[in-house]
Amino acid sequence: MSVYQEAGLPAAGEPTFPAGVHVRRPARPRQLSLRVALLTLLVGLLVATVGSIGLVQWVTSVRAIRELENKSFQMLVLTLSSQVQNFLEPGMLALQEAQTLAAYGRLSVDDTDALAVYLVDRLRYQRTLSWLSYSDAATGRFVGAWRDGDGQVVLNVSAPDVDGGRPAEAVVQVDGSRTAYTRALPGGYDPRATGWYAQAVAAEGVSWTEPFEFNEGRRGVTAALALHDPATHQLRGVFTADIFLDDLSRYLATVLAGYEGKATVLSRHGAVVARSYRPDESPGAGLLAAGLAAMPVSLADMPSDRPLSFTFDYDDVRYVVAGQMLRIPGGPDWATAYWMPEAQFLDALYREQRLAVALGVLFLVVAVTSGILLASRIAAPLHAIARDLEQVARFNLLHAPRGPSFVAEVAVVRDSTERVKASLESFGRYVPRDIVRELLARGEEARLGGETRCLTIHFSDVVNFTQLSEGLPPAEVVEHLAAYLQVMTQALAEHGGTIDKFMGDGILAFFNAPHELPQHAALACRAALAAQGRLAARQDRWRADGRPVFQARIGLHIGDVLVGNIGTAERFAYTVIGDTVNLASRLEILNKVYGTRILASQEVRDAAGPGFEWRRVDRVAVVGRTADTVVNELLGLRGQVAPAVLAAREQYEQALAAYFARRFAEAEAGFRAAAGLTGNRAAELMRRRAEAFSGYPPPDDWDGVYMLSSKG
Repeated sequence: MSVYQEAGLPAAGEPTFPAGVHVRRPARPRQLSLRVALLTLLVGLLVATVGSIGLVQWVTSVRAIRELENKSFQMLVLTLSSQVQNFLEPGMLALQEAQTLAAYGRLSVDDTDALAVYLVDRLRYQRTLSWLSYSDAATGRFVGAWRDGDGQVVLNVSAPDVDGGRPAEAVVQVDGSRTAYTRALPGGYDPRATGWYAQAVAAEGVSWTEPFEFNEGRRGVTAALALHDPATHQLRGVFTADIFLDDLSRYLATVLAGYEGKATVLSRHGAVVARSYRPDESPGAGLLAAGLAAMPVSLADMPSDRPLSFTFDYDDVRYVVAGQMLRIPGGPDWATAYWMPEAQFLDALYREQRLAVALGVLFLVVAVTSGILLASRIAAPLHAIARDLEQVARFNLLHAPRGPSFVAEVAVVRDSTERVKASLESFGRYVPRDIVRELLARGEEARLGGETRCLTIHFSDVVNFTQLSEGLPPAEVVEHLAAYLQVMTQALAEHGGTIDKFMGDGILAFFNAPHELPQHAALACRAALAAQGRLAARQDRWRADGRPVFQARIGLHIGDVLVGNIGTAERFAYTVIGDTVNLASRLEILNKVYGTRILASQEVRDAAGPGFEWRRVDRVAVVGRTADTVVNELLGLRGQVAPAVLAAREQYEQALAAYFARRFAEAEAGFRAAAGLTGNRAAELMRRRAEAFSGYPPPDDWDGVYMLSSKG
């Protein structure tokens, strides 16, 4: 057998035929060379040897892995229980300190100002606490300090006989100064009527409530401790410390950062108290129920002195769990659990095990086949080159390292192949890869020509790019712009978009060419939303790095365009031209006018289908077009847009309808209300237009179309 035949190439002098032409050749008897026969025999012996060794090693290692699994999970849940305890203990210590100081006269609970200063200072020091308060038994007076979402410490004071029991609040600065804090709170509050107050009075020490929802709309728990007069044992009031459970969840997520598994804290009734993962992530209620049912003991009987580990199956996945009952003196009875799919834990160990087996096989092969390797080194590079060339024909440019060959001709062919692959890889960075792949698959020279096809055009650029980048060195501008373009192009490519060209910070892309793409309008909309979402996710990192925050404006339009190889016979590009492209560019520019991020024509909205939420913004005649265009803002995927945004959208579109119907006073009021809901620039712009028309009505033939007077 010749090297041509082994490489899958026609023999010297053998004719070649175009793809798709089948030629019948005389049948040849199946032959096996001596080299191949020896290789087959030796490989069979090696497989048998390595297999027997691997089986013994596998059995012993599985036992060690199981033991390691149990110990690892038990150590993790011990750490988890300790961290939860550390999170809760400051609340009990703060209550005991306040009770001691008040009982022996070192803290006057009757002096509201002194008590407020004490509670504010303690809350500022204890970062895990959300509330610290005192409720007076005789008067129902309530003095508390709490931390809002911005980290400000707010003083809250109320009394049943003052202002109808409505609390008064003020932000307390570090220097002690106070500023009014306003939020909607009901009146008639008397802490003595609450469950936690009665629970604290009945308890001998610190009592804990079950999780409940606070006025702030967040779930939490309350630790309460009654204050009695040391001499008369008469009840004087109740101190409380509140902890928001989402703070505990964030704390757990920080503690377990870098770990593959997830943590869950359960109440003694099996309800989720806190978790180290987002609520919309797994496990769902079904998985938790399955885990509780598979426990070897009940939740109430779970030991507190040692972790309990077990495995269970759910939805064809095996999970490993370690749990422990957390019993703090005076604290809540909570169970902490650490869990993960068993395969996720074992994959790394199995991977190392397979690597060890592979290395053993490699060493055996090297030791036994040293004589055969000389002959194989001649044929192996040719086989590799043939496979590479086959992949190159599909534009799959795999840059796997190739060993040197002592045959000069083979080395030359191999190096030439690598240079061809490198050149094609560079070519693919200038031309859409799908175009290059199609040219290679056809095996023919690209020619001038195009076709008229319905495409969805994407036009985008960076908001205030010149202003943002003018203070940076050119190298940093290029690097930062590359990061931005990577985010945009990745979102476009994932949804089937073809990048036509980069124009500085601008991008021209299209959907439905060179290959047909069903529902290309919907995919273009999804790509635009994905790009905006990923850019928003990077903004905090850019700010932290001191880099400009790049935001994108996107214009989308659908219609017939000329697409294909356009240029001269010597140089051309695969691109699109036509009025549809121009209108997409104008829509991108219109984002400046209306303060939007994604604007699309009515044609895109109609073609995209019902899966999106839109806002009709205006009817515009852009520069270069006589026909007007209905402009729509893409708000998001249906079911994922905030209700407040949808309410503002409805208000805006009602005002827009009144505007087009020449009811300008009604339109002005509607746009004003819409601007108040969201602070949207489009609503304020339209309000000013309606206000102007209210005083100076347009002519009778006015059709509501806004004439864009410039390109940008």
